[in-house]
Amino acid sequence: MKFPKTLLIIIFGLYLFQSCDSQKNVIDNIPSDKLDETFIISMSDTLKIKLKSNPSTGFTWSINNKIKPKVIKQLSREYVKNEKTADMIGAGGFDIWKFLPVKTGEVFLYFIYSRENGKTNNEKYYKVVVK
Repeated sequence: MKFPKTLLIIIFGLYLFQSCDSQKNVIDNIPSDKLDETFIISMSDTLKIKLKSNPSTGFTWSINNKIKPKVIKQLSREYVKNEKTADMIGAGGFDIWKFLPVKTGEVFLYFIYSRENGKTNNEKYYKVVVK
């Protein structure tokens, strides 16, 4: 039996739509015991997340979301030395992430503190609500 071209296009389109949907962010339903903080911001706000960091240990923070958030966009990421220990060799500081709202809604951010070899030292889960 020969399928009409239109039917094949519809089936292929449905397959693509379903496969995109199945790659939703795996952290959409974070258990409340893992949620570190909820930020409620307005469209005119800039969200700043400050995480303790020490790159000299080989660990760095990264966002480990499976898809890019559509509610906020990353504006910048900057490492800043701790002012109290700035003169000490190997002393840590902070990774400061800044985000801008794109539209109202909510999104989860999943940060992971890890080495290139995959070893994880810490995780942070944040919920961001833009009103």
